[in-house]
Amino acid sequence: MCRYCVEYGGGTKWYLNPDNYRDELYTSGAHEATVKMLTGVQKNSFEVGAMTIADESSPDLYYSDTLSVAMEQMIGHGGQTVPLEDALKIIDLCKGPFFLMNCACRRYFGKTDVLRCLYLWGIETALKERPWEKDSKILSKEEAKEFEMDCDKKGFLHSIWHAAVDTDGIPPIVMCHCTATDCIPTKFKLSYGVVNAQRKGEYVTEVDLAKCKEGCKEYPACMHRCQFGAMRYSPVERVMYIDPQACFGCGLCRPACPYGAIKLVDRSSYPSLVDNW
Repeated sequence: MCRYCVEYGGGTKWYLNPDNYRDELYTSGAHEATVKMLTGVQKNSFEVGAMTIADESSPDLYYSDTLSVAMEQMIGHGGQTVPLEDALKIIDLCKGPFFLMNCACRRYFGKTDVLRCLYLWGIETALKERPWEKDSKILSKEEAKEFEMDCDKKGFLHSIWHAAVDTDGIPPIVMCHCTATDCIPTKFKLSYGVVNAQRKGEYVTEVDLAKCKEGCKEYPACMHRCQFGAMRYSPVERVMYIDPQACFGCGLCRPACPYGAIKLVDRSSYPSLVDNW
C-alpha cells in the first residue's frame, strides 16, 4: 500500500474503506467543489479545457524524479486501476443508484462516444444541470454490477477516481472504463511517467508456468488483453512471463486463459514494486 491507503484506508485500500463513502463527505469543502465540477455545468469547462490543452501540456510532463515529486504535490493522488472483484466491492459500498455518462476523453478527441463513466455520487446535480445529455442512464446496483462484468469481458479497464483528497477523507466518485489508447490520464502515465495521472493497481499478475505450458500449445489468447506491454511470450518454452514493473494489476488477462494459469497477487509481495505506482 502507498501512503494514501495508509492515511485514508482504515486498514484496507482507500477505495474499500466504508468511511470514505459517507454522505456528508461529498458535500464538504474541496469534495463538494469537485463533485460539482465533475457532474454539473462546470463539467463542460473542465472537460473541454483539460482535453484541448492535453497535447500541448504533455511534453512538459516528461518524467524526472524532481518533476514527479512536484506533480504529486500539485495534483496528489489521481485515479487508480482496480480489478473486477474490487470494482464489484465498490458497487456494494455505495447506496446507489448510479449514473452512467459519456467518456470525456473519447468525446473531445473525435473517438466514438461510449457510456463508460459510472458515477457513484452526484446524480441529482447531473440530472438538474445537464439535461441535454439524453443518452445518460440511471442504473440500479444490480445493473451496475452487470455493467462492470460486461466491461471486464470486453476488455475495458476499471479505474476509480475520487472527489478530492482532504484531511477528512478521499471519497470515490466515479469509476471509468477506458483503454490505454483513449484515456488521457493513462496516456500521461504510460508516455510521460506521471505517477499520479493514474496509479497502478494494488495487485500484480502472476502466471503458473506449469499450467500455462500444459494448456497453451499455440500463440496465447491472453496476450492481446494486456494494454501495458507487461506480458512476454516465449515461443521456445511456450509459456507466458509477466514483467511486474509494467503490470498495472487490472486482471483483464485472466478471462482469456481457460486453464486458470493467471492470477492476481498483492503488489506488496514484490519488494521491488513498493514504490512503483
